[in-house]
Amino acid sequence: MASSSEPRVWDTFVRRPGDLQPGVEAPLVLRDLRPGRGKYGIRHVVGIVHKDGGPGDRLAVRTVVGVVLPGSYTVEIVREMPQEIAGIPYRDFYGALRRAAETGPA
Repeated sequence: MASSSEPRVWDTFVRRPGDLQPGVEAPLVLRDLRPGRGKYGIRHVVGIVHKDGGPGDRLAVRTVVGVVLPGSYTVEIVREMPQEIAGIPYRDFYGALRRAAETGPA
């Protein structure tokens, strides 16, 4: 089981590598990579991604097919979003996530 003193390690997926803008608040889906019962747990957040170090937890950035982007990233979580995002099934998830982030805290 992961201890509470262990650093948080996340991964996230981006449609295109150019969609990732370091230093800018953006809606993200974070997947917990720490070992233990919570591994692969999902959080919807608004966060700031930093490249080559910075404040926050470690982050692996992947393309939608799972290829890890090169480089070192961290994520600073600004606020949580609801676990369930309103949208039409099998449509654009990234658009629904962006709209949920624009509506503010639930």
